[in-house]
Amino acid sequence: MDMNHQVLHSKLVGKMKPRFLGMESGESFVEARYTFARTGGKQPISEALIYGQRRRDGRDFAYRDIMTIRTQYPYQTLRIETQGIDEPVMELWISYVPQDSEELTNRVFGLLSIRRLKVPLLLDLAWPLLIAFTERVFFEDREIVELEQRAWKDLGGDHNAEVFPVILALRQLLRARGISPDTGGLNHDTQKRASS
Repeated sequence: MDMNHQVLHSKLVGKMKPRFLGMESGESFVEARYTFARTGGKQPISEALIYGQRRRDGRDFAYRDIMTIRTQYPYQTLRIETQGIDEPVMELWISYVPQDSEELTNRVFGLLSIRRLKVPLLLDLAWPLLIAFTERVFFEDREIVELEQRAWKDLGGDHNAEVFPVILALRQLLRARGISPDTGGLNHDTQKRASS
């Protein structure tokens, strides 16, 4: 939920400068909003398909789009809206399904929706390209998450002094919903409920 990690994807999407617009949180959700400016590199073709337009000069499109990331435990959604278009240009729904009792291994399932383009069948023809692009982004994310998990295991817990309000709110949500960031798995109360 911290989009400063976009530097990780700079080979795929170019250099992006995120601007945090704010967050909301409630009993069952945390939501963060961002906008971006491309400061280097070219717009990938897959991004042009998502927005329905080729953006040759990043300065003309700086901070026009809003990305909303919402964790409503146990699901996460990502929505992209752009100026001049009434409906989102992209929505992604993600579900993380634990594969072991410690919840350290997950399978991730997603549903990607992209607004239909004006040219008939163009999105259908380009769909394999969009899927490949999305999978590459998630592969890069996965590499980092696995490195973080390994560091957590090697160090015996989380020693990060987190200050970003979105992540602090997310940790609070996970604790309240049964996932303890301190243990990496189910908290004691959830384990008791699960075994009853």
